[in-house]
Parts: sequence; structure tokens; C-alpha cells
Amino acid sequence: MTAKTVEILLIEDSPADARYVRELLTKDRYILTHAASLEEAIEIIDRRKFDLVLLDLSLPDGNGLESFNCIYEKLPQVPIVVLTGLSDEGVSVQAVQAGAQDYILKQELTEYMLPRAIRYACDRKGFEENSRRLLLLEQHEEFMATLTHDLKNPLIGANRILELMAASALGKIPEDHVNLLLQLRDNNKLLLSMIQNLIEVYKFEKDVYAVRLEHTNILKIIESCIKEIAPIAANRDILVRTDFAPVVRDVLADHSAMRRVVQNLLDNALKFTPNGGQISLSVQGTNGCVAMAIEDTGPGIPLDEQQRLFERFSQGRIGKKYTPGTGLGLYLCKKLIDAHRGKIMCFSEEGNGTRFTVTIPAA
Repeated sequence: MTAKTVEILLIEDSPADARYVRELLTKDRYILTHAASLEEAIEIIDRRKFDLVLLDLSLPDGNGLESFNCIYEKLPQVPIVVLTGLSDEGVSVQAVQAGAQDYILKQELTEYMLPRAIRYACDRKGFEENSRRLLLLEQHEEFMATLTHDLKNPLIGANRILELMAASALGKIPEDHVNLLLQLRDNNKLLLSMIQNLIEVYKFEKDVYAVRLEHTNILKIIESCIKEIAPIAANRDILVRTDFAPVVRDVLADHSAMRRVVQNLLDNALKFTPNGGQISLSVQGTNGCVAMAIEDTGPGIPLDEQQRLFERFSQGRIGKKYTPGTGLGLYLCKKLIDAHRGKIMCFSEEGNGTRFTVTIPAA
């Protein structure tokens, strides 16, 4: 089917009515295939695809709703317009209630009414299909949001047990076993971060996540996030350096949202920085804003991938070689910073690390 052509199956036992319908539909806009019986129509349907069906309910081998149900069962995704006479208009109404897009009295068929009915039927069917797919998508996302939320608590509980075991609170264990337990804890923290991103993206896109702007101390958030990643950085011999201006104003921000941004950027830096590498954080005040930068000594990001960096589910070739991810971390950062009327940017060169900058208005 081309953009200007509609493939139509006409199921009509009256040669005169079929000829009249063909005369009403211009050949350059419609391709009409005629079947004189239900059996012939089914044979054609089995080997051809159609965009719409024009169906006469009074057929020699099928009558009333029986004819409609048979075609609807074969072509549930294709719009059906019923052609009817005055005597069976009631049955046509029942067909519409059962799934037909419309019905037209044969006495009212004109070169204006028929194309109009065909166009509206196709539009309505398309709208119904899109609505159905959207509902399925929403149900899927709600299921995923519930699932990811339910996964959080077991992981948090497991981490507490692992930390107690590593600290010998449940009995003395060998040093090499301690390192294994801490690696398990660190992997769980990565999973928790991915789960939290999924939950917060869902909330944000469903307008459940309301950003509440208030005076927020960005340095306290950064210091808290650095403290969280410190054990992982230490295990991998990664140096975390900070360079904060002597005086940094508060920002107008949502505390939880800004914490999520800092956590995601630090998690990214930690993920890509090699053992023995370095992560640098700086915070400066500039032109009524507060600017934060997080830089790593990782492999960098290819130029062609930087354009898609903040897209939903975007993951680069290099990123997939490291640890698994959802491709939602930077997407969520961009959405949250946009909600703060701020800017987030990436500066990277393949082989020379990556630098993310975040600028948001000061309070």
C-alpha cells in the first residue's frame, strides 16, 4: 500500500451494488477487490492484506451478524464498514456494537459519503489501536515500577547482612572472604542505583515526581554522595579529589532530585574509571548560578555517541563493555536538571576521560 492508496475488500453478492461501489471509488486512491460470497472473501483474505472491508450483511452463505463475526475474527485489526439496507439496519447497529467501525445505508451511498466513511473508519480504527497499545504500555510500565520497587528492600537487607559479616559481627572470617563480601555489596549497590533510576524515571514521566524547589546546600549533598562511594573507590584504589570554592551559595533545588543527579554522575565516573584512576569534583559560583563538574580518567566517549548521551535507554559501545546498566541514568539527570531550569553538559574525548558539568540557579 502506498501513502495515497487504500486496499479495500468489498464483500457484496449483488453485481449491481458492487459495480456502483466501484464507480464511486476513484482508481488512483482506492484498490478494490470484490468477493461475491463469504467463502470467496475468506479465500482472498488468506492470501491478501487489506486496509478496510466493506461488508454486505446479506450474503448467500452467511447472514447478519454471522457474516460480520466471521470476517472480524479473520481481520480483527482491520476496520469494517457495513453496507446495509433499510430492512437490516438494526443488525448493522449490532455489528457496530460488536466491533464494526460504521455502517452506511446503501440508499445513501454517494461519491462523497462513501470515501468519507472509509476515511473516518480508518482514522477511528487507528486511534483505537494506538489507545490499546498505549494502555498495554502503561500497564507494562506500572508492572515494572512495582517490580523494581519490590526488589529494593531485599537488596538493602542483603547489603546490611553482608556488611555485618564483613565486619566480623557474626563471627570471624578470613580477610579474602571479607573482600568477596564487599564486592557482593558493591554489586548490590549498583543494582540498587539502577532500580532507583527505573522508579524515578517512571514517576517523572507519569508526573508523580513533583520537583519542590527550596534552599539546598549542594556541598552537603556532594559530600554525602562521596561518602557513599568511598568504600568502592578505596577497594579499587581510585582517588576522589575535590575542589570547592571557599564560599558556595545555596541553590534553588529539590534535595532528592539533586542527590539523584550527583549519585548518577558519580556512579558513572566510578564505573568507567580504571583501578588506580582518579575522579575529580569541583564546585564554583558563577553569574548567579552554582556550577558543579565531575571528571573521570576513564576511556572517554566517542563523538558520535555524545549526541545521544541523554536519550532514554541510550548506552554506548564502551559502556556496554563495563558494567550492565539501564541507559536511564543520564536521561534522568537531564530531565531533573531541565526541571530546575539548569544545564547539564558533557565534554569528552575518546581515550582522555569525561567531564560532566551541571549549572543551576543559586538561591
